[in-house]
Amino acid sequence: MSFDFIKDYLPVITVVLSAIIAFISTIRHKDLERFYKNAVNNLEQIIEPMYYRIKYIEGISNTDQKLKNINVFFETYNFKTINISKMGNRRLIDLFFETEAVLNQYLSNKDDKTEELLLSKVRRLHRAIEEEYWRLFEAVYKDYNWYKKTVDMNYVFRFLLRIPLFLEKTLYAVTWIFFAFLFIITFEYFFGDGKLVEVGRSFGAEGFQDIILVLLMFFFILLIILYIAGFINSVFAGDTKQKKGIEHYVSVGLSSLIEKIHLKIKDWKEERDDRERKNN
Repeated sequence: MSFDFIKDYLPVITVVLSAIIAFISTIRHKDLERFYKNAVNNLEQIIEPMYYRIKYIEGISNTDQKLKNINVFFETYNFKTINISKMGNRRLIDLFFETEAVLNQYLSNKDDKTEELLLSKVRRLHRAIEEEYWRLFEAVYKDYNWYKKTVDMNYVFRFLLRIPLFLEKTLYAVTWIFFAFLFIITFEYFFGDGKLVEVGRSFGAEGFQDIILVLLMFFFILLIILYIAGFINSVFAGDTKQKKGIEHYVSVGLSSLIEKIHLKIKDWKEERDDRERKNN
């Protein structure tokens, strides 16, 4: 009875589902168009000029000269001359205003304590702008090398070369998921109640060693396929992701994770030192 009901209304259900899918696809397409338009504007008009100027400032060894350039930097980039909101990053905007406030404090009271605080804030602002710059660059130009090499290529060869590109992008995520699962299994075995190991035994695994062995086998198989796909893409199109300093995805993923943790710790220490200087 229920099947007959569905069968009678199948054309209506198909139309409704098609309309929903088309609606979602249209919204996603418009959102992507708006994102890329904003990303290009932010990169070209705000972030890139700010990044190279503050990078130059950070390279100045003379403190007096550096302080003069910091003042010029905030005279150039203020709410009267640019739309601060075009930075597009709330954390970056907050840090920009915090640094500007410390600069104003220093200009009214030029003491060593405020100077040290200002230089610390500028270092943090430089790292935040640099991170935003490369993120926008990667978002805007992530497939630039690929299309540059394939735009005039026969569509059959272009389709065949899409396969290793698809594998590379997909297996990059899958290998990290496997790595995380291995870590969870190991952590749960040594510090948990062993329930995951019991689940593995229900599927025929004898114990922890068998589970780890199977997972490692799949992990290394995926890793080998990932390397092969990445090698093909690197030979053909170079750095298709436009990521700075990529040798291979897994090592870069680990390096990026370690670097981000290091920067977070460094930011936390500088924030703590800032609070201590203010309290004193």
